[in-house]
Amino acid sequence: MGKYEVSTLKKGLQILDLLQEEEFLTLTEITKALDINKTTAFRLLSTLENMNYISKKDRYFMRNVEKFRIDGRKRAIDWLTLRTPYQLGVSEAEGIYIGELEGTDVVMRQMIKPPFREPHHSEIGDRSPSHISALGKVILANLKLAKQQEAFACLPFHQATDNTFNDKEMFAHHLEVIKSQGFAIDDEERFVGVRCIAAPVFHKDYVIAAVAIAGPVDKMKKSILRGLTNKVVTVSKEITKELNIRY
Repeated sequence: MGKYEVSTLKKGLQILDLLQEEEFLTLTEITKALDINKTTAFRLLSTLENMNYISKKDRYFMRNVEKFRIDGRKRAIDWLTLRTPYQLGVSEAEGIYIGELEGTDVVMRQMIKPPFREPHHSEIGDRSPSHISALGKVILANLKLAKQQEAFACLPFHQATDNTFNDKEMFAHHLEVIKSQGFAIDDEERFVGVRCIAAPVFHKDYVIAAVAIAGPVDKMKKSILRGLTNKVVTVSKEITKELNIRY
């Protein structure tokens, strides 16, 4: 230790540095990373929280971005850094997708394929009409009414396959069912031979994206869809939780 160092202050600043690097951590993770006991860590964290340098959600501590923000601009979500989608991909060995709505199109923000070590960059940024995919349908279904009506009025309703919805009235009822059940299924509506299940991702009570698992129909058989759907819905909730902790 340097001659004029204050150990307690140093540990507090190390916590802030650690949270800048890792973004969100539990008390146990912080004590292990800095090699300090839980009582000391708890006191430091409580002080930093009281001074509004950090905040806590559930078990996780994070830096208060407003405290450190210089220009006041909203922090953009970096979908490629999320940890949760990889869990679903590895467990099911199928492609995982995250899409956002832009106008009436779904834009791919994250895509992971086997061996699930890194994003599948070649298809990130691809666009498709929202009415032909599970990703798009589940986002549309959970939009606030005014936004939904605005998007609905502009949907092209062209058919990608024979299974694509092209009747506005039927599609409106379909969205009501999707919102009620909490997920959407694309049953060869975008590509023949491909089945997809998607669930919504929320940030501050607004649907901002959707996560999906997709694969060939002979592998994603109807007999296993319920189990897969439960997993996708669970992962969507975990992504929502991760986003609301980080952003």
